[in-house]
Amino acid sequence: MCLRNWTARAALAAAIAIVPVAGYGQSLTQVLVHAYENSPTLASAFLSVRAAGQGIRSAEGAYLPSVGASASVNATYSPNMQGDYTISTSDQFGLSYNQTLFDNFASDAAIRAARENYDASVHTAANTEQNVLLQAATAFYNVILNRRIVDIRRENLGFVQTQLEAARDRLELGEGTRLDVAQAESSQAQAQASYQAAVNNLTTSEAQFISAVGMPPASLSDNMSVARLIPNSVDAALALAEQTHPALLASAAQIRAATFQAEETVASFGPNVSLSASAGMGGFTGDRVAGQAQIGLSLSIPIYTPTRDPAVEQANIARMQSEVQAFANRDQVYEAVRQAWAGYNSAYSQIQSATAAVAATRLALEAVIDQSEVGQATTLDILDARATLLTVEEQLASAQVQRSIAAFSLVAAMGQLSATELALPVIPRAADGTYLPQPASATTIPASQDAWAGLR
Repeated sequence: MCLRNWTARAALAAAIAIVPVAGYGQSLTQVLVHAYENSPTLASAFLSVRAAGQGIRSAEGAYLPSVGASASVNATYSPNMQGDYTISTSDQFGLSYNQTLFDNFASDAAIRAARENYDASVHTAANTEQNVLLQAATAFYNVILNRRIVDIRRENLGFVQTQLEAARDRLELGEGTRLDVAQAESSQAQAQASYQAAVNNLTTSEAQFISAVGMPPASLSDNMSVARLIPNSVDAALALAEQTHPALLASAAQIRAATFQAEETVASFGPNVSLSASAGMGGFTGDRVAGQAQIGLSLSIPIYTPTRDPAVEQANIARMQSEVQAFANRDQVYEAVRQAWAGYNSAYSQIQSATAAVAATRLALEAVIDQSEVGQATTLDILDARATLLTVEEQLASAQVQRSIAAFSLVAAMGQLSATELALPVIPRAADGTYLPQPASATTIPASQDAWAGLR
């Protein structure tokens, strides 16, 4: 009896001694900063913003003149029937100037469309930033969870191994049966398989961490809370998402861009006024140098086209598609907010329930061990009670991690998961080192709005 009592209680004490603390090393702040600064996905999004900014400059170029220069020198060899020949030369040097004065406001619509596309790119980059940070945070917590589960199952494997050794010792002393040994061996095999599965899951989560963060996980410590960013009700969360979520802001900008593009297409069928001028000189290789200059103003007005150009219909369809896509994006954001809100609150209830279950199950396991001392419980009863404790311990660890993930998911669903909101020690920058661009409608207007800047 003394042997049974000592081994069972020693194994239980080892199991209860599990403290699921990640330790110190890489904090969540450090992980998110590294992901932000090294994500190729985010760098690509910032480059897209730069490209969209150049689109504004390109559109504004429609108001600028085009100036060109040309030069030509020709020599003509002309033989005759008498065997003689003549060589004549000619040369021409000139300058040309062309500028559109009025194009039925098509260029105005093109510039507005380019600015809206720029805004859409900025908001899309902000949404990409959210996704990168959420993916990194999720990978961080999954590694913590799987490490806890590995520790729990390792301790469980040690407990079951101790029970197996005790069953064998009791059999040798004539106090136990072969059935007890067989049951303990079966539980030991199951515990070993369960532990190996946990190790495999940890390996997978660590690989996902490397992919999301850009470096392998060390000892992880959770030093961040986003509870301050979570409102008091789901309705408030939905209202905030509708106002600030970058995906919805990008959709709105894309609708405006498509509208202006449709206006540009329609305006292209209107009147056009252009100015042209040229000047040239020639005869430097001949006997007399002469020059000429001309200036002209032209007006073109489309009166009748036999068939309707499909570009107008295509532009209208593109505008309608952007509106439909905006509705789809809004529904997705609303769904994400509601799911994250439910998951966040559900995890809190699960934590409370699992905490109580762990305490109760530990007491139950101690009671079964006490009963086994007086012959009222078998080895199988002890192993079953320990398996129940294993289950609720893993449920508690999972609920704690899932609540953290749900909190980050909810903040992202509201459009608030950014380096600025999280107070990460980084300066939001584009891939070339410049500051992350602001929307064209903001107080600071992009330099590309000044169309003459490229000529200074």
